[in-house]
Amino acid sequence: MSRVRGDVLAEPAFVERAIAAMSASWGTDAARVGGTLWWCMLASALVDPVIRARLVNTAEPTMALDSIECELRPDGGIDRVYGTATTEPTALHQTLATVIDQVATVSGAGKAALWAVVADAIGNRALDAAGTQAHGAKIATELAADIGTPTPRFIEVNARTFVNRISCCLVFEVPTCEMCTSCPKRPKAERDARLARI
Repeated sequence: MSRVRGDVLAEPAFVERAIAAMSASWGTDAARVGGTLWWCMLASALVDPVIRARLVNTAEPTMALDSIECELRPDGGIDRVYGTATTEPTALHQTLATVIDQVATVSGAGKAALWAVVADAIGNRALDAAGTQAHGAKIATELAADIGTPTPRFIEVNARTFVNRISCCLVFEVPTCEMCTSCPKRPKAERDARLARI
C-alpha cells in the first residue's frame, strides 16, 4: 500500500481512477456499483479515527481533506485514514460532503444513498470498537448528530446489537455475489434469521 494526501479525494480524476480500479477488482463494469463499494470502504476509514478517539475521550483527529493522509490499496480502496488532533468537529462533515459529491458525479450513485452508507459505517465502526454494544450505539448516535449525518439505527437479535442498515453496498449486482447478510433489501424475517446465526 502507498500513502496519498487527503485532498486528492476532491480531485475528480483521482476518484475516477480509484473507482475504476475498485470496479475492476470486483469484476463489474457498472460505475455505480464500483463507486458505492469504494465509498463503503472510504466512509468507514474516515469515521473510524473519530469514533475511536471518542471512545477513549481523547482529542479527535481532524478529518479535513488538507490535514489527512490515506492508505491506498492496489485496488483503489482506502484502507485507513490518518489525521491530527483538532477542536473542529465540522471538518468531518465537510470532508464527507465533498467526497460524496465527487463519488456521485463520477459513478452516478445517488447522494442520499451515499449518505446512508455513512450512517451505517458510523454504526458498524462504533459497535466494532466499543467495549459494550450499548456504549457503541450511544457514541454512534451522538457522532451522527454532531456532524449532521443520517442517524444510525440498531436492532437486537438474540441479545446482540447489529446495525439496522439503511444503505446497500450493491455487491449483489456483482456477478457471482449475493446480498450481504444484513442487506436492507432482504425481507426482515430472513435478515433476522441470518443475523441470529452469526
